[in-house]
Amino acid sequence: MKKLLLSILASAALFACSEAKKEEIATAVEHIYKPTYTDNFKIGDQKNVLLAEQIHKDLFAKDFAKVEAVLSDTAVFNNEDGSVLKGKVAVIDFMKKNFSAIKINNYKIIAIFPTVGENGHQWVDIWDQADVELPDGTIQKLVWMDAFRFENGKVVYFDGFVKPRKE
Repeated sequence: MKKLLLSILASAALFACSEAKKEEIATAVEHIYKPTYTDNFKIGDQKNVLLAEQIHKDLFAKDFAKVEAVLSDTAVFNNEDGSVLKGKVAVIDFMKKNFSAIKINNYKIIAIFPTVGENGHQWVDIWDQADVELPDGTIQKLVWMDAFRFENGKVVYFDGFVKPRKE
């Protein structure tokens, strides 16, 4: 009797797995616009999430040496204004110039997740917001999206977008 029960349970498990596989195939979609960079993203390494969060913390604390330590020598940053920074030195110089005189208040992460594409690239995408206090004391409420690509624990690429937040 125990063997019969075990056989039934094993058969049910195999059936459930094959049904789940059928559903996975059935839910695949044909893209309207085929991605040109990569497709079929999966959840990536959570360690990269902590690196991205630490970069924000260090940047807001104006600890540029710590930020510099996690940038590759050949890091490329595409900024929201369309400018492209190439190399660690250019990125850190930009950060020092633009973050030294401002304060980031009420910082919140709305969503953050690591991904890895079929090409093996490790990304962390963050939607966040804050109140940015400018040198003259005015406050800008902003939302932004950061996309960091990591290799071997270092940032090799960044894309950023920012816009004003209305409440």
